[in-house]
Amino acid sequence: MRFLLYAAAAYALAPQQHSAALDAVERAIDEAVASTSQPIEALPPAERESVAIARRLRRRLDSFARNGDCRRCWLQRAHCVCESCRPLDDLGPAVRRIYVYMHHKEVLLAVDTAKLILAAYAEARLVIAGLKGQPAEAEMRAALEDGAAVVLFPSDDAAPASALAGPVDVVVIDGTWEQAQKLNARLPGRRAKLDDDIVDELSRGEGRQLRSHPTAWREVGTLAATRHFLGALGVSSAPVLADYQAVADAAARRQLGP
Repeated sequence: MRFLLYAAAAYALAPQQHSAALDAVERAIDEAVASTSQPIEALPPAERESVAIARRLRRRLDSFARNGDCRRCWLQRAHCVCESCRPLDDLGPAVRRIYVYMHHKEVLLAVDTAKLILAAYAEARLVIAGLKGQPAEAEMRAALEDGAAVVLFPSDDAAPASALAGPVDVVVIDGTWEQAQKLNARLPGRRAKLDDDIVDELSRGEGRQLRSHPTAWREVGTLAATRHFLGALGVSSAPVLADYQAVADAAARRQLGP
């Protein structure tokens, strides 16, 4: 009984938070859903993918809204962490923008970590892979094609973060390891990676996400990898993201239960 009263009080006290990044994606979702009334099987492959993703995400967003869950931290209102995870200062001179290139299955997951990048930085944009009509995706691809952006991904030709010179846009891929490999193949442009000493540190357990993987370094969450990458580029606020991850992970555990 006491827990139920606490949860109700927390729900009442936690205001609904705004998310400009999610708002922009939702507009693209609605445009894609409204773009056709044909059976999905009759559409060309790229449009079929976009409409299928949009319909799936529209259902998820509707369920999320019915529950009154937080659009900024993607947790139930009783577990909202937005008061503890305030927006941070701008990225500084070395990083212009961050694009979170996300697999659609990650959207609104309580255990997703990339949502905190979007919550922390006004310069962060959300791009859903495969969804058409996103202005942020057009910006991201133009920057990649012009050489003004790098994709954070550990490919064989990736440059270590310590070798990069800013200013630069950073594209962060968000998904499982298998999903990330596929999303990486969709993107043009340069690749960058964490320096070897940071990878060694992360593989020992610091910054792992809540989902397990038999290969230790593949448990490293998007937020932890981004935090170290931004730190290497001189973003002074990057270390604060470690505190944000600890707070959000603890809240997700409470929400999901044992």
